[in-house]
Amino acid sequence: MEAIVATTVTTPLAETLAHAAERIEYFSGGYGERPEGWYLASEVVNDPDAVNALLDQVFAIYQMDDRQIAAAFLVLGYFWSPMLAALACYVIDRRVPDLSASSVAFNLREVRFTSPRFAALPDDRDAGHPDAEILPNVDALRDRLVNQLDTEHARPLFATLRAVAPYGLNGMHANYVDRLVSALVWISEALGDPQIARDDVPAFVSRMTDKRRAGYIELQHEGQSGVFQIRGGCCLNYRLPGTEKCDTCSLRPMDERMEIFRGLLAEGAKAH
Repeated sequence: MEAIVATTVTTPLAETLAHAAERIEYFSGGYGERPEGWYLASEVVNDPDAVNALLDQVFAIYQMDDRQIAAAFLVLGYFWSPMLAALACYVIDRRVPDLSASSVAFNLREVRFTSPRFAALPDDRDAGHPDAEILPNVDALRDRLVNQLDTEHARPLFATLRAVAPYGLNGMHANYVDRLVSALVWISEALGDPQIARDDVPAFVSRMTDKRRAGYIELQHEGQSGVFQIRGGCCLNYRLPGTEKCDTCSLRPMDERMEIFRGLLAEGAKAH
């Protein structure tokens, strides 16, 4: 699968998204107008009918009709592309796209930022650009990203989803935090820079939850090293017929997860 990026006009944000698409496998974010047939987040998060329509898509994709599992999958699907795209901009260029719900167009595979505006640092190469909002430091960028995800997307979406599906708010929030961690770990591995996970996973998780069960671990085995996600929640995938718990599932004992991670590193060693 090739990275997907949409750039109808050259803007600083579009350039950053294009750079991310070149460097991060399976990247699916872009800048431009809302494509026909896509959702606008502001039209979804407070609308039970729109959320039910998305649940119907999940039913069709996974050929099942369990509303609780579909709700868990919807949380993961809704947040993956915007989180990956926004965090990639933050990591690569220290920029955060405008994550207002009215500026995020999506389907369950891709995201398109419809506003050219972005937050950046004082030393950004385009700090004087009219689309740039300058924030004082990296912590302020982190705050902006988390606050917009929370207030514009997570809170309203979770309240609406809870009203139409038997899935608790705690489970939704745990998977939401896990999704952000998985995006950071993915970026860290794609760029070959474990320092990204070291610096940013705890910094972002601490802004999203007081429980801090979600995180990462670095392992070395048979001459290979890697960064792996530690989940705080469960996506319920194991409840589908013919499937089992994910490698990173929080329901697996930690020793079992560590053994799986070492096995993955050993497979990498054999491939080389």
